[in-house]
Amino acid sequence: MLKFSKMREIPSGFNRFFKPQSGRSSLGFTLATAAGLLTFSACSELSQDTVVQTQAVDQSRTFELPQQPEGEPVVITVPKADESLADANARTRGGGSERVRFNIQLEFLTPVTAAQEQVFRESAARWEQIIIKDVPNISGPIPGAFGGLVIPPGEQVDDIVIEVVLQNIDGPGNILGAAGPRFFRLADNLPLSGFMFFDTSDLDFLDSFGLFDEVIVHEMGHVLGVGTAWDLTFDGVNFERQLIAGTEENPFFTGRFGNLHWRAAGGENALPIEGAAAGPGTAFSHWSEDILDNELMTGFLNLGVNPLSRITAGSLRDLGYGVALVGDPYSVRDQIVARLNTEAGEGIHIAEREILYKPVGYIKVE
Repeated sequence: MLKFSKMREIPSGFNRFFKPQSGRSSLGFTLATAAGLLTFSACSELSQDTVVQTQAVDQSRTFELPQQPEGEPVVITVPKADESLADANARTRGGGSERVRFNIQLEFLTPVTAAQEQVFRESAARWEQIIIKDVPNISGPIPGAFGGLVIPPGEQVDDIVIEVVLQNIDGPGNILGAAGPRFFRLADNLPLSGFMFFDTSDLDFLDSFGLFDEVIVHEMGHVLGVGTAWDLTFDGVNFERQLIAGTEENPFFTGRFGNLHWRAAGGENALPIEGAAAGPGTAFSHWSEDILDNELMTGFLNLGVNPLSRITAGSLRDLGYGVALVGDPYSVRDQIVARLNTEAGEGIHIAEREILYKPVGYIKVE
């Protein structure tokens, strides 16, 4: 359990602590220090290796993984968003563009190729097919995971903003990437911001397995709260979410809708989660690989198809999202048959090579 016992509140206007740099644009906080913004053309018109920039990017900046949250979490108060300015002031959306639906905003902090950007946006669109209910826009300033502001004053989040970094972490092998939510909305206890950080030294490895797309969708699911928001306690705002029960060896998910679709897929008993024996990167944050096998949100990505099933869609409804209970075809029986025809270990144990982050606090609207 992640337990926050005290809350440290920062009032509206906290951006006074972030000093603009002279000679920069109005987005010249530490996070966005590039001079100029390049126009993005359709991916189909670009080479797969073309480097594109849809936001201002400081190409010389190096990034490090954020520290895991500890101590007193933060509550930041921001002004109420002006709904009449929502379209004009919202950042470029990710996979979708409909204001009445849920939107995932992607902020690329490092250069990406056209092919890479397309994968990220298609991954966002995939989650937006499941999470469909719009939530209120939130005004900046919103701090970023790597310093500075991801959303400056005067701009809005519609509906979650995810910072994306592609940069070397530790060379080939070991850590593949890191992801997680950063701030939650106080009004509905849903993630408002998060980040995804991938080691560029491992991207060729992912491509060789044909699993780059699946890894991006998997990590984006963690930012949205799958496995990272199942078990949270925020004493300072009187919030507690307990969707994990059972023992450390055999935990299970207690959410109504996740279990409903687990049983509809042929599952027995409660929806199983990886236990302590799976290790710190896997335990209590993924569906059981031994039982759910190739479902996308287990800790192991198999070669071939990794369905994003209605089980995961149902678990998102248990978190509080408004969802369409849709998903890729999946049944427990089919996975048992497929396992008999597949050699064990064919794929990537993604959970052993990822670092998951818990949130640092809440955003409160005046």
